[in-house]
Amino acid sequence: MADRILWLDENSVTREAAREYLGDSHTLSFSANPEQAFSHLEKHPCDLVVCNACPASGSGPGIIRRVLEISPEVSCLALYGASEEEDALNAMRAGASEAILKPFSREALVFAIQKSLERHHLTIGTRRYHQRLKEQAHKAATDLERANKNLRRLRYYLDNLLNSSVDSILTVSTDFHITYANRGTTLMMGYTPDVLMGVSVGSLLHGGETEVEPLRLLLDKGPIQNYETEMLHEDGRFIPVMVSLSQVCNPSGDVLSVLAIIKDITKQKQLEHALKEKTITDDLTGLFNQRYFYERLGIEIERAKRQNHPLSLLLFDVDHFKDYNDAHGHLEGDRVLQSIGEVVRETTRGYVDIGCRYGGDEFTIILPETGLEHARNIAERIRASFEARHYDRCTLSVGLMTYRPDTTAESFIRFADEMMYLAKRSGGNRVYVFDPDKKRIRLED
Repeated sequence: MADRILWLDENSVTREAAREYLGDSHTLSFSANPEQAFSHLEKHPCDLVVCNACPASGSGPGIIRRVLEISPEVSCLALYGASEEEDALNAMRAGASEAILKPFSREALVFAIQKSLERHHLTIGTRRYHQRLKEQAHKAATDLERANKNLRRLRYYLDNLLNSSVDSILTVSTDFHITYANRGTTLMMGYTPDVLMGVSVGSLLHGGETEVEPLRLLLDKGPIQNYETEMLHEDGRFIPVMVSLSQVCNPSGDVLSVLAIIKDITKQKQLEHALKEKTITDDLTGLFNQRYFYERLGIEIERAKRQNHPLSLLLFDVDHFKDYNDAHGHLEGDRVLQSIGEVVRETTRGYVDIGCRYGGDEFTIILPETGLEHARNIAERIRASFEARHYDRCTLSVGLMTYRPDTTAESFIRFADEMMYLAKRSGGNRVYVFDPDKKRIRLED
C-alpha cells in the first residue's frame, strides 16, 4: 500500500508542484491551513505530514505539536526558508522527524520524505537492522574513526529501542551463552543484564541443558517461532514463556549469534486455564460437567488398568427433588443443587477426586485409588452430610461400584446407575453398592 502523505501548505503553486513530484508514488492529501489539516488527520490516518511553514499559518512548532497530539505515530517533515534555521530547530524540538531549508532540490525533498517515512516504519526492520549494524560495526572499527562514532550513535539508538520493549530480548553465542540482555529481561525474569552475561541458556530453561540441543538442531533448519517453554525467574519460580529464535549470520553465511525474543505468557496461560475451566465446569454447582466426567473416566480407567490401582465410582441423585422444586420454586431448587456441590467439595479430596454434575439433579464422583471400603465411607459421608442440611424430604440415593478388570466405561456407569435407582426404589436416603455375585448390597438405610 502506498504511503499516505498530508501536505499542509497555503500556497497552491507549491501544492501542485508537490502533486507533480510525489503523486505517482504516494497517496497525497492537501490542506491549505492548519485547521483543515487537523480535521483531516482526525478522520484519516497518515504516515507523514509535510508542513510548509508560512507566516499566516501560525507557529510551526505549535502546528507540529498539535499534529502529534492528534496522531502520535505520524512522522512530521518541516520546510523552512534559508533564514529560518532557528525555527527549523524549534520544529525538530517540537517533534518533527526532519526539517529542511529552502531552496532545496526535488531530490533533496524526496530524500527527506523517504527518510521520514523510514523512521515511521523503523520497527518493521529491527532484526535485519540489528544484524546490519553489527556487520557495519566490525568493518567500521578497522576502517575509520568517523564510522566508529556513527556506530556508537546508532548502537545507542538501538539499545534504547531494545530497552523500550517489555519483552526479554537476548543475544546468545553459538554455544548458547548469553551475550546481551535488555531491560525487559529484568522486568520479566528479575535478573539484571550484568548477572546474565555468560550464563548458559540451559540453566534458565525448565528442561535444563537437555532442552538446548533440540533447539540448536531446529535452528539449523531455520528460525523458530512461538516455541513454548518455562524459564527460571530470579525468585526461583518458573514462568511460562513464548520464544522466537533466529540465527544472525555474516554475508558468508557463518552464524555469529542467536537472537532470542521472549514473551511472558503467564496471563495468556491463566486465561486459557480459565477458559478451559469454564468449558468443563458446571456454572451452578462449581463441579465439573458431564463432558469432563466422560473424558476423565476413560483416563482413570486406563490408569487403573495400567497401574493396577483401585478405582470407584459414585452416582447419586436427590430424592423428592421435584416436590421440593414445585413447593419452593426453582431458585430454592438451585440452592439445593449448589449445596450438593458444597457437600462434594467438603467430603472428597481436592485435586484427586473428581466430582461432576451428571445432569439435572444427578451427580457422579470418580474416586481414583479408592477401594470399596474407603468409597463406602465417602458415600456415607456425602449422604449424611446432605441429610443434615434439612431440605424438607430431600435426601440422596447413592449407587457405588468399584472397578474390575473387565469393566468398561459404559458398564461402570450402568451398574452404578442401577444401584442408584435400586436405592431410590427402596425408599431413598441410602447407599447401594454393586457386587458382581450378589448384584447389590444394601449398605445404609
